[in-house]
Amino acid sequence: MPSIAWRDTREYYGRISRLFHWLMAALLLWQFAGMIAANLVGRAPWVSFMVGSHKSIGFVLMLLIALRATWGLCNLSNRPPHDRGAEMLVAFGQLLLYLLMIIVPLLGLTMNWASGRPLQVFGTQLMSGGREMAGLAELTAQWHVWMAWTLGVLIVGHVLLAVVWHGLIRRDDTLGKMATRPDHLSR
Repeated sequence: MPSIAWRDTREYYGRISRLFHWLMAALLLWQFAGMIAANLVGRAPWVSFMVGSHKSIGFVLMLLIALRATWGLCNLSNRPPHDRGAEMLVAFGQLLLYLLMIIVPLLGLTMNWASGRPLQVFGTQLMSGGREMAGLAELTAQWHVWMAWTLGVLIVGHVLLAVVWHGLIRRDDTLGKMATRPDHLSR
């Protein structure tokens, strides 16, 4: 039974790409679940815990997307190919996802700084608060929310594309290239 290589190949995504993909998926799900729960349930203790981790998880996501983008660029020529003809559309969609995954936490950082509050990540102060600028804090808060929900819609589209188009219509095992062992792909 072949093992999964660390680097990507033309047949499947390697261990590091898979780790970045699924870890970020889990953390993004946590972020969205916390914000949805806060809007639906209010500040129940379990919701407060989720919302309380929002900045820390957001900071981790910002670091992960920088690492993931760098890793993806280093492996670009090794990755499984996309459908011919759809390559530009896929590239645009991926670029948009990556841009929003960078912009949303940067807006969050700017909002936090402009509110005059220090940035606490898992209980450790990483950045002191700036001079309070209510207008900038409010503007970046609005953009943070709108861009985050836009990212959420794109993620839902990404999942539906993987499941419906690649899984049910094309049956090209794209999800398998990111989620299963290479020996499964050769069947």
